[in-house]
Amino acid sequence: RKSNKSGALRALQLSGLKNLSSAGLEVLFTPDIPGLPSPPKLKKLNLSSCGEDAVSDDILELAAKASSMKAANNDTLHRKELPPPVSGGTSSLGGLVDLNVSGSSITDRSMENLAASCSSSIVEIDLSFCPHVSDKGLGFLVSKAGYQLAKINIWGNAQISDLFLDGHGRVDEGGLEIIGAW
Repeated sequence: RKSNKSGALRALQLSGLKNLSSAGLEVLFTPDIPGLPSPPKLKKLNLSSCGEDAVSDDILELAAKASSMKAANNDTLHRKELPPPVSGGTSSLGGLVDLNVSGSSITDRSMENLAASCSSSIVEIDLSFCPHVSDKGLGFLVSKAGYQLAKINIWGNAQISDLFLDGHGRVDEGGLEIIGAW
């Protein structure tokens, strides 16, 4: 975080780092830590194939909220006005656009958190080999996300069934590519 004092970091690739810990990710994404700049407001985040316990619902919630946080007062001096808040101190300007958490231990709770903080920004999400995400959780995210959501990868998720594949809110409307469905 100290290397991102300017706040310019928008993409972070941590794929395959088996020694990455949840404590390290928590420090990276937790706001208001004395002596550290704000967490990065990422657009693209790849936490695939990290240690299974490193990427949890709590970590993804922190990352999603950090990516969609309203700009701090000193950052807004150059803007004429801020967009209206969406919810929970987030702004419609931010949010994750491309997220890869394949091979993680996230659950439906992460789908709810993404729907709350990134529903207007998320375009692509890779949930391959996430065995704790259910039809209902994924269906909830699709129902709340805007039409910009274009691609979901679900390889290795035998628990995702026809209940989601044939029953989510955008089945008849098209524009959503689901990759990895049998």
